Parts: sequence; structure tokens; C-alpha cells
Amino acid sequence: MLLIINILPHKINTDISLVGEEEEEKIISKKGMIFMKKITTHSLLLLNTITVLALFGCGNNSDEKLSNKNNKNIEVIETVLEKTLNAPDKVLLSKLYDFDNATIIDQDSEEISTAVKDEGNDFDDYIEDKYGEYFTDYGFEKFFITSGEGYRYSDEADKANYILTTDKINIVQDDKNVDRFEFDVTVNYTNESNREGSSIVNGRVEMDNGKINSLNINNDEGLLEEMMSNQSSENMNE
Repeated sequence: MLLIINILPHKINTDISLVGEEEEEKIISKKGMIFMKKITTHSLLLLNTITVLALFGCGNNSDEKLSNKNNKNIEVIETVLEKTLNAPDKVLLSKLYDFDNATIIDQDSEEISTAVKDEGNDFDDYIEDKYGEYFTDYGFEKFFITSGEGYRYSDEADKANYILTTDKINIVQDDKNVDRFEFDVTVNYTNESNREGSSIVNGRVEMDNGKINSLNINNDEGLLEEMMSNQSSENMNE
């Protein structure tokens, strides 16, 4: 005979009773099944929790990598916009103008041919050092040779005696294309008469492995046209 206290989870029985060996085995067996069921339930809950945490962790890691990539892209775009729209760049223009003058002289002298190459390389070296790391080969050629946007604002600002300074830069990634970004730049300017103003310059950038493959300025609220117009007026007055 065995003294047993029944404490089944679903029903607590505090009565003490005397049971036979056969009844004892049934009770123990029943308790064992309940215990195993509880173990199995807890194991499944634990496994599900681990799985969810693992998936959540992987998702965060993926988002973090994407975020870091975007931050790098935005940093590159921001740097190039600042270098381009804080104008004029006197060093760049001095090398550009020297190259143009040497080209004209070259028409009457073969000796200047070497000088043209040297000056040209000097200009190329300067823009390569200043911008090269931020562009693909295609993007670099397009920005400085095909479109001339790399030095256009410096050139026109210098000729019209304008000083351009970047203020706020806003860069947003495209919803459908992760390598495409739209930008808006507030550019403050001061002209020769100390008149101050500002324009919003906006455009689009296409990235390729962390480098600019295309940078297009689509609208500047007439800033470039205004500088060209003021330059023309000054030339007419002279």
C-alpha cells in the first residue's frame, strides 16, 4: 500500500487516500503523460522563440547593411554637390583658363604643343584628385566633358562675380530603384552689388557600387541663366 497526494495540473486534489499498486501505476502513468506533454509544449515554445529571434536578428542585420550602403551613397553625393556648388573654384578655373589659352597659341607654334599637354594634364590631375574617387569612369567623363556640369557653375559665377554657398542639402532614395537618388540643394548667393538671394537646385543621381555613374542638375530656379545674363550685361557696359 502507498500513500499518494494527487496534484495533477488541471485539478488539485488535496485528499489523501490509500490506493493499490495497480491504481498507483495508473496515476503515475497519467502524471508522466501530463509531464511529457508539458515538456513538449515548453520545448516548442522555446524553439519558436529562438526561430523568431534569429529571423529578427537577420532582418536587422540586412537593414543595417542597406542603411550603411545608403549612408555611404548619400555622403558621396553630398560631397560632390558641395564641391560643385560652392563656387567659384578659383584653382580649377585657373587651370581650365590656362589650358584654353595654350590651345589658342598652339595654332602658330609647334613648341606649345607640349605645353598644351602639360597644362591639360595639370587640369585633368586636379579634377581627378578632387572628384575622381566619387565617380565611375563613365560618370566622371559625363560630368566634366560631356555636360560640363562639373565646372559650369564655377565658370559662370566667376564671370558674373557671384559667390555661391551651399546651405541645406536634401537627398532622398528612389522607392523603386535603390541606386537612384533625388536631391535638392539650397544655394545662397551674393552678387557684385552685394545683393543676396537663394535658389533651389535639384536633380538626380544614379549610383553604381558606391560611385556616381550619372549626376544631372535638372532645375536651378534660373540661377545659371541669371549669372550668364549679368555677365553679358557687364560685357556690354564695358
